[in-house]
Order: sequence, then C-alpha cells, then structure tokens
Amino acid sequence: MASSVKQHGRVYTPDYLVRQILDFGGYTGETIIGKHVIDNSCGEGAFLRAIVKRYCETYKGDRLKQHLETYIHGIELDENEQNKCVEALNEIALLYGINHINWDILCADALTVDYHNGKMDFVFGNPPYVRVHNLDKSYDAVKQFSFAQQGMTDLFIVFFELGFRMMKNDGRMCIITPSSWFNSKAGTVLRQYIIQHKNLSGIIDLVHFQPFAATTYTAISRFEKNSNLVELYKYTDNLTPPVLIDKLPLDNLYITGNFYFSNQKHLTELTNIRTGKAFRYVVVKNGFATLADKTFIGDFSFEEGTIDVLKASTGKWSKCIFPYDSNGRPLPLDVIEKNEPLYKYLLEHKSMLTSGRDVENKEHWYLFGRSQAIKDVGRDKLALNTIIKDKSSIRLMKVPAGKGLYSGLYILTDIEEREIRELIVCDDFVEYVRMLANYKSGGYYTFASKDVEQYLNHKLSERYE
Repeated sequence: MASSVKQHGRVYTPDYLVRQILDFGGYTGETIIGKHVIDNSCGEGAFLRAIVKRYCETYKGDRLKQHLETYIHGIELDENEQNKCVEALNEIALLYGINHINWDILCADALTVDYHNGKMDFVFGNPPYVRVHNLDKSYDAVKQFSFAQQGMTDLFIVFFELGFRMMKNDGRMCIITPSSWFNSKAGTVLRQYIIQHKNLSGIIDLVHFQPFAATTYTAISRFEKNSNLVELYKYTDNLTPPVLIDKLPLDNLYITGNFYFSNQKHLTELTNIRTGKAFRYVVVKNGFATLADKTFIGDFSFEEGTIDVLKASTGKWSKCIFPYDSNGRPLPLDVIEKNEPLYKYLLEHKSMLTSGRDVENKEHWYLFGRSQAIKDVGRDKLALNTIIKDKSSIRLMKVPAGKGLYSGLYILTDIEEREIRELIVCDDFVEYVRMLANYKSGGYYTFASKDVEQYLNHKLSERYE
C-alpha cells in the first residue's frame, strides 16, 4: 500500500465524504437522470457506487440498463482496482434487477484519455495525491498539462485541468483534494485559470480534520460556469456538518495571487495587510540554519568559540558553536585551529559536516550550512515561534546582542518591545495567522517571516502614519 500511495497516490474516500461531495456538487434528485457523470480516477469505485445507487433509486423508467451503460463513466489506471469497481457496480445493479451491464469503466491513464472531453454534466472524485517526480510512467503525460508548469507539481493539480476539459459548458465538477492549491507555487496557473474563468462556486475547507490516513489537509472544491458568488464552508470538527462562513464574490477571495477563504471582514483586513504600503518599522528574518543542529548546538565542555542560543520554538536556551567574528564574518580555519578543544570537536564531526548536508561553501565545512541570521548576532532581537494554536502558544522573547536563535523567526526594530508584544500576543494576530490557512497537526498553524513583517508594518503604519 505504501508504494501504491507514493507512486499512484491512491487514497480511498470514506462513504460519508462521498455523500457530502455528491450533495455539494448537486448530484441529487430527478435532475441527475440523463446526465453524464464521471470519476476519472475511480479506484475501487467509492464515488461510482454511490452514484449508481442514486441513479437506480431515482430512475422510474424501464430502460435502466441502457441508462447505466450510457451515463455512468469511470477511468482507473490499475486493472485490479478497475475490476473491483466493476464487480461492486454489478452487485448494486443486481439489487435493482439489472445484470450483464457493459459498464463504461475504462482501464487507462486518465491523462491520456480525451474522448470524454466536453461531454460530462458532472465530474466527481478524489484525484491521486503524488508528487510528479515519484511517478513511474505518467511524468511525460503530466508535463503536457498547462497546470503542471509551476513548482514541484502534484498530480492532483493536473486533475483539475483534466476535469475542466471533461465538463460540458454548463457542467459541474466537485472534487476533494489537498488544500495546498490555495497558495502553493504549484497551484499558480490553476488559480489564474479560476480567476480568468470565474468558475469556482463553492469551497468546503476541512481545516484540521484529516479524513485520510495520509497527513494531508484537504478541501472540497466545486466548479461551474459563471459563478457570481462562492459559498464558503468550514469544518469545525469531524462530527458535525460544515458551517457556512460567507458567500462572496470570487475576486474578494483572491489576494496577491493566492486564495484565502474567510468572511468578508477578515478578508478586508488581510487585503489591507497584503497590499498596504511597505513601511519599514520592522524587519523579520529566519534564525540560524546550521543544517547540523545536533553538532553545533548543545552542551559543550568548552566555552570559547560558543555563544548562547535560543530555540524559539521551545523557549529554551543552550550553547551554539559560532565560528564567526563579531561582525558575522567566517573565521579562517587557522584561527579555529588555535582553539584546540573546539577544533578537536569539529574534526570529530567533520565527516558528517562534509557529507551529510548541503552547505553553501564546501571548503568552509566547519561553518553553518546557511549564512542567514549570522550578521545580526550583534543586534538586539525579538524571537518568535512559528507554530501557534492560540494566544497562549505565542512565544515572543528578547534575544540580546551577542546571542543567537534558531528554529524560529526574529524581529529587528526600533519600536519598543512592549508595543511589538501588544501587536503579536493578541487575538488579532492569531486570527490573521488562521486566515493564512497553513495548517499543522494538532490544531496548530504556521507562518513565515514575510507574513509577520507585513502584519507588523501594517499595524504600526495605522498607528504612526
């Protein structure tokens, strides 16, 4: 199964989610009769089983067999999975007195199939989750799709484009995928397409709820032509139906190239933050990146050549080997050699430092892997952890000149610490981070240096401009 998930992205959809997706996509009632529907990555048939059952329950005529053969479609790459799907559909049809059905369930790579294009009234499914570089046979086919031209493409991104091709002009698509397409580089072209064609009509963000064994954060997306408003729903937990957040014009949700799904009040604030003037009251940067923390950071038997360092994520102090001068310039190796305990220690770990990490300059094997934050050791800083859940989980700590930090961000500013603390350790900042929708396990959220920098400069500009 592990290999199947990695190479083919098979993640099976539980029945309750299938029902919710079909309902959200409008595959209900008598309107489904005589309408073409497809799952183009159908696996064992989770969606098609529910679709066939709904069709059989709704159809009142005497040509049910012909309808099932004509209007129900599927594609599955794996022959074993395709056979299981057909067997399951036969069992359902038999309950309604129908057998010997010639199902249109094709065993093929959906990326190479085009005869469904422009014919589907409904497209449903749970596309495969797999990075393109892990594909065994489909890489060339993937790179033919325009949505696959940005970033480290995930296969599911391509299935958006595949679905759009299959939809009729007045068709509808409703699929569950990772929510990373909201803001990932790989989703850039997809987002631009959606804005250009105005075809997104609904989002159900599952937020922290993970219905699959894979640790992926997911969303249900619904598409149809000329959508004036987007219905926004969010899960509050896995036991209750999703809650309607707002109905908003698509353009309101598209901010600096990414999608943010929240209510209008919060989106207005986010827009102001993202598009405001670049006042430079603060600069926010990433802490040390030694690429070998277990070697450079810990408790050492020597003091010379080390500085105090804060782990921003935990608030704990320790010692850090610091092979740089007071201005952040690398110390020559002959200077390091004069510090016998330090040099002996580094030699003992040279093999790992030279072969176990990707450093900027391989000749300087005894230095940190990256140069970030080194030149700011001589300045006062405020350290900030980057994974939070609520106000109580925010750690904002002073790091005096001469000391460093890692596993977090730091803020450089002339503004008093008290004022920065008021702006960061508060509910407004927590809500801002939640809007960014960068989910972590356990109900936590993460953010980047640019996010904090934009937020603080915006808030401070409101006070001083």
